[in-house]
Amino acid sequence: MAVTLEGYRIQVIEQLKVARGAARARDLLAEVNTVLASAPLSRAVQGEFWASLNNDLDILTEELKGVLRKEAAGALEVVLTAAQGAVLEYQRRLQSDAGKSTD
Repeated sequence: MAVTLEGYRIQVIEQLKVARGAARARDLLAEVNTVLASAPLSRAVQGEFWASLNNDLDILTEELKGVLRKEAAGALEVVLTAAQGAVLEYQRRLQSDAGKSTD
């Protein structure tokens, strides 16, 4: 059974929730970027995926602020911040690649 992009995004969020550290978050998102780049998806669809993932990360960050113990919240904040930075980098790359292809 094929996984939808929404289902894949949910899987990524769940993996980020249990990731141990910023390096793992960046590695996970590098894997996601490879999967997206190798799939028959347009840049626009890839961009929508990254934008939706970034939105999910924003929501998750806000939701977890009051729920977790201080130590756990701090650890997850490091992971989410790294993930958001990686997402922004992949979005910039997509935009840059789109600009190059229209030249």
